[in-house]
Amino acid sequence: MSTRLLMCPPTYFGVNYAINPWMNGNIGYTAPEAQRQWDRLLETLRVAGDVEIHCVEPAPNLPDLVFTANAAILSKQQAIVSTFRFPERQPESPIFADWFAHHGYSVSDLGQISFEGAGDALFDRRKPVLYLGYGWRTDAAAVAQVASQLDTQVVGLELHDPRFYHLDVALCPLSTGHVMAYMDAFTPAAQDTLRRTIGDREYLLEVEQEDALQFACNAVEIDRSIILHSASQRLRERLHSIGYRVFSTELSEFLHTGGSAKCLTLKLDDGPYAAS
Repeated sequence: MSTRLLMCPPTYFGVNYAINPWMNGNIGYTAPEAQRQWDRLLETLRVAGDVEIHCVEPAPNLPDLVFTANAAILSKQQAIVSTFRFPERQPESPIFADWFAHHGYSVSDLGQISFEGAGDALFDRRKPVLYLGYGWRTDAAAVAQVASQLDTQVVGLELHDPRFYHLDVALCPLSTGHVMAYMDAFTPAAQDTLRRTIGDREYLLEVEQEDALQFACNAVEIDRSIILHSASQRLRERLHSIGYRVFSTELSEFLHTGGSAKCLTLKLDDGPYAAS
């Protein structure tokens, strides 16, 4: 079965404002290589496994529309569309809501509660658990609100380091049951919660700062392949040891705004893990 992904071409991509530490000092950067790198990511995804790509039309003055992971959290045919914290991104919400409505999803949102979709909400791939990061872009109140709309346990994880402002730049649940995580991105209490939720410590793949700053946790899993911007030899060997092929593809243009492979994609057939 194909993995269906939502993407958006980087036609209008650049750094028009600064809403995270990665953007600071880069305002005005036009990302001349963004289209080439995005095209290469697309090619890599297709080489890595069986994928079906759907696209949202890019829009002028919305450079971050390319980061479709922030569109919504999807569970089967339900879409909880993002309510972006910063005004610069808020016009994205109706565009995504319209796309999901036209493709058969039941659309809702969290009203006045800031919530940034699958950037901050990631399903465990071997447990009926949704990890929800909060603190920088998503409000703590989203934990209870999302739990009330989805039939699964929601585990709140407070983010500590502003460089890791979304959960998906610090955490990557895998279908083997392993979870890649840069633990220093989280508060001590959130680290304890994460360890308890994962359980067996062998299934926690702690990512070192060197890899975390290259957005190794912001990876896409397709079949038994991991697609990311960069990974150290040590991390590659750990992923190989649990059965994955690792594909690196240059995404440096998108790192200027704090995004990478996972940020550029949204899994359309998502939802809580259900044992077969």
